[in-house]
Amino acid sequence: MKKIAFAAMAIMAFGLMSCENDASTIRDELSEEVRWYSGEFNVDCWTRLSDTDGLNGYYKADVRIPNLNYSVLRGGQVNCYLFVGKDAQAQLPFVRHYENGSGQRWTRTIDYEYYDGGVTVYVTDSDFAGDVPEAMSFRIMLAW
Repeated sequence: MKKIAFAAMAIMAFGLMSCENDASTIRDELSEEVRWYSGEFNVDCWTRLSDTDGLNGYYKADVRIPNLNYSVLRGGQVNCYLFVGKDAQAQLPFVRHYENGSGQRWTRTIDYEYYDGGVTVYVTDSDFAGDVPEAMSFRIMLAW
């Protein structure tokens, strides 16, 4: 039994030693020059969308960000923040739970996606009541 355990440990040790990464398969780009962009934008015009049956409604807004180009998409980082007060920001996605005086409860989710040339911000309320979101302010940060 001891011989089998020793043989198994020797095989595992040899296997771990032979599992080194081939440097040609690792994409590692190191640059002395880091570039970044930070911009703020306000959204006060929302477009309502839904599925083909008119259900599952949500709102969206497209914002052009010229600095958000293909090279940032391929080798950079994109972060979007919601201003939630005078001196506070929250990174998207942002989820907050609400209740009104009538006892109705819902959750609002604000998220985003980005593409070559811009950002689309989405607002979805869990009750799908269809209330148009208020004006919101965002910050976009790019690093590449």
